[in-house]
Amino acid sequence: MVKKQKISKNLSIDQLKEQLARSQADYQNLEKRIEQQRQLFITLATSTIISKMIDVLDDLYITQSHLKDQGLEIAINKFIAVLKVEGLEEIIADSQEFDPNLMDCLEVKKGIENQVLEVRKKGYKLNGQVIRPAQVIVGKQSN
Repeated sequence: MVKKQKISKNLSIDQLKEQLARSQADYQNLEKRIEQQRQLFITLATSTIISKMIDVLDDLYITQSHLKDQGLEIAINKFIAVLKVEGLEEIIADSQEFDPNLMDCLEVKKGIENQVLEVRKKGYKLNGQVIRPAQVIVGKQSN
């Protein structure tokens, strides 16, 4: 909030210069805050749209697993390339150690302790932030 300052006729040149410098600094800080808010808005909007596109990508993967169509595979690869340009990256989970920061455990089965046995749904990061954790089945040694 910019404060209105009462200007007195008795102010010296140094005092006026100081007021001007403060006003300029306030204005620069305001510009920075506006830019940060704009970037936050863009990030949130992008995240929302990309999340919806990931659901469509899931459907395309399911369709491709049934049809085995080469044309559909090409379209899926182009779609993935566009999403990658926007900052999307897949979370590699298969045969990895379970990481609760990147994965949701849906089920535990007999297998190598704490290792992902199966990926039910791929997970994704957008610009380094997890927007959908991978849904996995994790191994546990039976006692």
